[in-house]
Amino acid sequence: MKIVKLTIHNFLKLKDVEMNPSKTNIIVGKNKQGKTSILKAIRAAFTGDADSTSIRIGEGKAEITVELDDAQHLNIKRTITEKGNYLDVSNKEGMKMPAPQKYLDGILGTFSFNPIEFFEKKQVDRKKYLLNAIKLTISQDELATYTGEKLTGLDYNEHALEVVEQARKFYYDKRTAANSEATKKEKALQDLTSKIPEGFDPKSVSEKQITDLRNAIQTDKLTKQKHEDHKKSIIALQKQEKDLTEQIAALKIKLIGVEDEILKAVEMKFDYSDDTTLVSAEETLAKLESQRDIVFTVKRAEEVRGELSAAIEDAGKLDIVVKKLTKEVPEDLIKKAKLPIEGLIIDGDDIKINGVSLDNLSSSEQLKFGLQIVRALNGEFKVICVDGIETLDKDSFEFFLKEVEDDDFQYFVTRVEGNGAHSIVVDDGEIKS
Repeated sequence: MKIVKLTIHNFLKLKDVEMNPSKTNIIVGKNKQGKTSILKAIRAAFTGDADSTSIRIGEGKAEITVELDDAQHLNIKRTITEKGNYLDVSNKEGMKMPAPQKYLDGILGTFSFNPIEFFEKKQVDRKKYLLNAIKLTISQDELATYTGEKLTGLDYNEHALEVVEQARKFYYDKRTAANSEATKKEKALQDLTSKIPEGFDPKSVSEKQITDLRNAIQTDKLTKQKHEDHKKSIIALQKQEKDLTEQIAALKIKLIGVEDEILKAVEMKFDYSDDTTLVSAEETLAKLESQRDIVFTVKRAEEVRGELSAAIEDAGKLDIVVKKLTKEVPEDLIKKAKLPIEGLIIDGDDIKINGVSLDNLSSSEQLKFGLQIVRALNGEFKVICVDGIETLDKDSFEFFLKEVEDDDFQYFVTRVEGNGAHSIVVDDGEIKS
């Protein structure tokens, strides 16, 4: 589907332009003479991308008419006024198409991909430019086949590769957090392990052992104190005995009672450890209590060791998902677009062919790549507009002409200077030759 006749009235810089385009149309003219306006008029005719500001200054309306060489010999007429723009699409019999814009949208490829402009952009902008031209979508369920779970919070109405990039960033951040947690666990384990004496057996220390020994020491101390108090009591009684003896007559009855009491007290037995044994027991208790903290450290180290293993496992799983979203998913989506370029992948912000960055391709290879893309995107609609081709050097321009010579597309390109069979000179809004 190509253009056989193009008529433009009062559109942007153009006054009255009428042309019967050939296969390759090189529109030549100095700056601000109207050559780019021809490309914009072709775009406006098909997409409606124009408003009242597109009307030539001083005029009331603009009109663009395009005749196509398809089986129906469609005639497309776009009229732009202050109130809006209007579209008529009719066939050779004069019958008008219902819902004309919807019909045009169904046959159009894309006007948004300019292979010259594409290579002048930075990597990140070049990626966005290509994605805007390649319409790809991915659903929540489709993405889940790569991630293993349905992700919420993503805008699945955006371009598929943008959705994938959101998912990749989500899992990248999640993996970073998991790796950070694993690092913390590993540091905690090292700190705990450093506090455990070499060869220490946590089974050698138990809370029961500590409690029983503490109770035994406390009982022993209490018994000893009772003995000391008892000895003091005997001394007091003996003194009392002496005092009472001096009062023989008056205190006989009392003396007898005291003597009986002394006899009973002397016969009483006390069982407790000697000082050496008690000191040894206290030292053992202090050691066991200090080792109880080591036992706790051993238990905590085992817990952290398990947590570390889980953290490392989580980080590993997330790493697999991140790698898929970084390479495998974009590659699959590019394949889904069915572009006729083998080995085309998007690696981060860089576009590569068979592992080679587009920046490392020769000028002719870059130009060939751009033409392959725009041909694939246009499909049935065989019209390709390229603005700014004057940026190509002489050899690259000759390569361009040779590359498009035998394909099945019609080209409209702008150039500041030039001559030859393909040239159409525009000056002050009109075609001069």
